[in-house]
Amino acid sequence: MAEVLLRSRLGTDIEVKSAGVQAYPDSPASEGTKAVLAEMGLEENHSSKHVTEELLDWADLVLTMTNSHKQMLQTFFPQVKGYLYTLKEFVNPNGANLDIADPIGGPIEAYRQTAAEIEESLDILVKKLSE
Repeated sequence: MAEVLLRSRLGTDIEVKSAGVQAYPDSPASEGTKAVLAEMGLEENHSSKHVTEELLDWADLVLTMTNSHKQMLQTFFPQVKGYLYTLKEFVNPNGANLDIADPIGGPIEAYRQTAAEIEESLDILVKKLSE
């Protein structure tokens, strides 16, 4: 969801890739994600990928949705420490809650709430990236 929302703001100005620390490779987006993105008028053509060292080496900035995902990446890929943040941490370093909950398996309202949280952070992210 975050990848599609960010791409909708950036177009082709910045290359964006998404991968999961516990993703099942080649899985489609969840039905809840598809539904919420469709409500927003956004089309997705997502196929999940697992985080790889090659992908992390390619990136200039790595953003996770949760601190536990960030910690997992730091443990297995210590080279990313200098450019690895949670999304909320990157946009608001002094914020108290740095996690965005994964709505997987929840009701559609949980997906809407997650989308709203992501969008709020992406608005700030886009401003920071353009500076």
